[in-house]
Amino acid sequence: MKRILSQISIIALFLSSALLSACHNDRPDPFLDKEQMCSLLTEIRLTETRLYNHRETNVEISNEVMKNRTLEAYVPIFKKYGINYAQYQKLLTYYMGHPRDLEEIMQEVAENLTAMEEGFESQNKQE
Repeated sequence: MKRILSQISIIALFLSSALLSACHNDRPDPFLDKEQMCSLLTEIRLTETRLYNHRETNVEISNEVMKNRTLEAYVPIFKKYGINYAQYQKLLTYYMGHPRDLEEIMQEVAENLTAMEEGFESQNKQE
C-alpha cells in the first residue's frame, strides 16, 4: 500500500511540475508583464487616436501616407519595450489565452486613458 501511495505521489508531483513548466513555457520571449503590457497598450491607443485625428483625407495618397505615419509611430514604441511587431502579436496571443490577466490590463488601460482625458479637460478649462 505504501508503495502505491509513493508511486501516486511521484506521479502527482511529476504532473504538477509538468503543468507548471507548461504554463511558464507558453510565455513568449521577450515577455512583458501585466504592468509593462498595460503601458504599451496605453501608448498604442494614444498613438492610434493621434493617427486617426491626423489622418490623410486625400484619397489618392492616403494609404501610402498612413502606412508611413503608422511605421513612424509604432516602431519607436516597440523599440522602447524591446520588441518588434511579431513579438507584440505573440504577446497579445499569450494574454488572450489568459483572459483574467488581459481583462485586468485592459481595465487599467481604460483607467489610464480616462485619467489622461480628465487631466487634459481640466487643463483646458484653466486656460
